[in-house]
Amino acid sequence: MRPIIALLTDFGLRDPYIAQVMAVILSYCRDAAIIDVTHDVSAFNELQAAFILKINAPYMPPGTIHVSVIDPGVGSKRRSIIIETRRGDIFIGPDTGFMIPAAEELGINAVYVIDDSKLPPRISETFHARDVFAPVAGMIASGKDVRELGREVSDYVRFKLPEPKISEDEIGVTVMHVDRFGNVITNLKSRESPLRVGERIRVSMKDEEITCEFVKSYAYVGVGEPLLTIGGSGYVEFSINRGSAAERFGLRPGDKLRLIRLTTH
Repeated sequence: MRPIIALLTDFGLRDPYIAQVMAVILSYCRDAAIIDVTHDVSAFNELQAAFILKINAPYMPPGTIHVSVIDPGVGSKRRSIIIETRRGDIFIGPDTGFMIPAAEELGINAVYVIDDSKLPPRISETFHARDVFAPVAGMIASGKDVRELGREVSDYVRFKLPEPKISEDEIGVTVMHVDRFGNVITNLKSRESPLRVGERIRVSMKDEEITCEFVKSYAYVGVGEPLLTIGGSGYVEFSINRGSAAERFGLRPGDKLRLIRLTTH
């Protein structure tokens, strides 16, 4: 069976960085199937990366090798790690915590600090995705035991995603991701949401408030109208039918919203 390697970065696509990462992986394992999760995480935004990784990882086949690189501290004293999960997935990236929520979702079995002596020499300390994480992913994909590539540790960096603050009349949420359609995806899971279809909600953000309806899907309101719904991620999102809520209201990952319920009784 071909090993699967899933890549998530903030590199974008205008530069050759992703191609070089893929090329290094394939130099170790020509049969690897590489999946581009996304390379459009906002630059240095570990919160957004943690969320995307967490909601995506369960859909990957068990045993996937996840190479995840949002790395503002590249070249510093931050460590490079491998996370082994009970489902059999492997996470490879910087020890800054953003991989932890996804790994916990699959059950963390062990964490290893990568031993640089096991890697080829590198010409700089600014591109660990290519020079550290890609070789490690390629070695593991070709059959190398993770225990041969580093030492086990327990003092890895933890990271927790923010939780929504839910009361009877109001819900405080955090923007976790903005997709290419401008849908503003929050941290309110569908199974935790008290919102009901047809309910009127006042959305308070920054210096602006608007009122909209919680609906089944985008088409239940007119073109250009705002709405709240459960998106494909399984989380509540603030959207505009055939428009960009993020652009209209100037929202980005990390922003806070208040959802004030107007018809709770």
